[in-house]
Amino acid sequence: MTGQMFDLTGKVAVITGTSRGIGRALAMGFADAGAKVAGCARSADGAGATAADIAERGGEAIGLACDVTNPADVDRLMAEAAEAFGKVDIVVANAGMDITKPVLDFTPEEFDQVIRSNLTSAYLTAHAAARQFIKQGTGGSIVMTSSNASMAAFERLTPYCASKGGIDALVRSLAAEWGPLGIRVNSINPGYTYHQMNSNSTEIMEQEQDGIIARTPLRRVADVEEMAGPAIFLASDAASYVTGVNLLVDGGWCAL
Repeated sequence: MTGQMFDLTGKVAVITGTSRGIGRALAMGFADAGAKVAGCARSADGAGATAADIAERGGEAIGLACDVTNPADVDRLMAEAAEAFGKVDIVVANAGMDITKPVLDFTPEEFDQVIRSNLTSAYLTAHAAARQFIKQGTGGSIVMTSSNASMAAFERLTPYCASKGGIDALVRSLAAEWGPLGIRVNSINPGYTYHQMNSNSTEIMEQEQDGIIARTPLRRVADVEEMAGPAIFLASDAASYVTGVNLLVDGGWCAL
């Protein structure tokens, strides 16, 4: 019975940013847990490659093109997922980006780019998800990818930290407002993880790896696949009474 609570068989999950990194790991993990996955990226090729890999493992998935900062694109994503699979049960707002440099060197345009790519896109995705859940009359689960950078300061990542702090607040606010509708809203907050968001941040992590490991209670950096389990928990019936939670997945970084 306990194992069945984590089983996503029969569920349909829409996951954004599935061409690489955490989004790809989430798509693969949700499919392994039994969900039908509608993934997306700016390019249909990247999302399609992940969908093809899921199919090779016996799962069912589609890959779609979507600019998650464009409301019309996000609405279309939700409609196409529902048309392909008959419904939507879970939506994971994962897509995002960072720019790594001293805050005094940021232009206003770059700040806006990070906020729109991370926070605004999460809002638009959640908004479209809630409308779909209400249309179906089913309720549903929304999981956002935040970061431990929402709770701890990181140099050269100020707009990123601000965007992820906004996601945490958005999770709590939406959970409070949409709870009576049967819609749960939570986030996973990863710490340092081996994946490529952009080449600059990857290079910095490699340069500072020894210090990062020494500062992390579990004394290692996470593998990208380790983000799937916490997200599956929050999306599944195992978390049926969990909403408004920002779940740290950072090896204990923020415990210090």
